[in-house]
Amino acid sequence: MGLKAKKSQPLSVSETRRERERAELTERIMDAAREMFVRDGYEAVTLRKIALAVEYSPAVIYQYFKDKQSLVRAIIRRDSDDLRTHLREGLNRETPVEQLVEMARLYAEWGIAHPNHYRLMLVPPPAWMEQDRELNRSDPTPLEQEILTMLWTVVKGAIERGELKEKYADPALVAATLWAGLNGVVLLEICVSPKERARLGGTDTLFEARFATLVSVFLDGFLRQGDGDGTAAG
Repeated sequence: MGLKAKKSQPLSVSETRRERERAELTERIMDAAREMFVRDGYEAVTLRKIALAVEYSPAVIYQYFKDKQSLVRAIIRRDSDDLRTHLREGLNRETPVEQLVEMARLYAEWGIAHPNHYRLMLVPPPAWMEQDRELNRSDPTPLEQEILTMLWTVVKGAIERGELKEKYADPALVAATLWAGLNGVVLLEICVSPKERARLGGTDTLFEARFATLVSVFLDGFLRQGDGDGTAAG
C-alpha cells in the first residue's frame, strides 16, 4: 500500500502572525527604500541606512534582502505587477473608447497615489535602470512594452469600429501619444511644486481639471464628431 500524500496543514495562530508581520515589514522596507532612492539617489542608499530608517538592525534587513540589488528587483517586480493589475481593470468597460478613458484614469490615479513608485519606474536614476535592464533579461515583456501593447490593442479596436477620425489609422502612434500625455500630466503633478505650476500656467488648477482637459483634448482630437460626448464623465 502506497504512502498517502500528506495534507497541507493550516497555519497556526503564531505562524499566521509571523507571516503577517513579515509581510508588513517587507512593505515598510520597500516604502522606506523608494523614498530614499528618490530623495538621496541610488548610490547613496545602502541596506544599513534603510535599516536605520525602519528602526531595525541591519541583520534583520539582510534576512529579507541579501543585497541592494535584490531589493531593487523586488521593488520593480512589485510595482510593475501592481500597475499592470490596476490598468487591466479598465478593460472591463464596454467600448474601446470607454476602455481608453478608464485606463488613462487608472494610470494617472496610480501615479498620483504612488509618487515615489512612479518616479523610480518612469524617471529612474542610471544605476536603477541597469537593474531594470538586468531584470528584463528574464522578463519577456517589460512593463513599458506591455502598457503600450494594451493601449495599442484597445486603440486598434476603436479604429476597427470606426470611432477615430480616418487620418488616425496607426494604432501605435495614437497609443504612444496618449501615453506621452498621461506621463506628462502625472509628472507635472508629482514633480513640480504648486508654486512652480502656478508660474507656468497663471494659476495652479486641480489635478482633476488638468486630467479632464487631457481627456477632452484626446477625445476632441482623435474621435469622429460627436463620438466622445459624455465619455470622459465616468
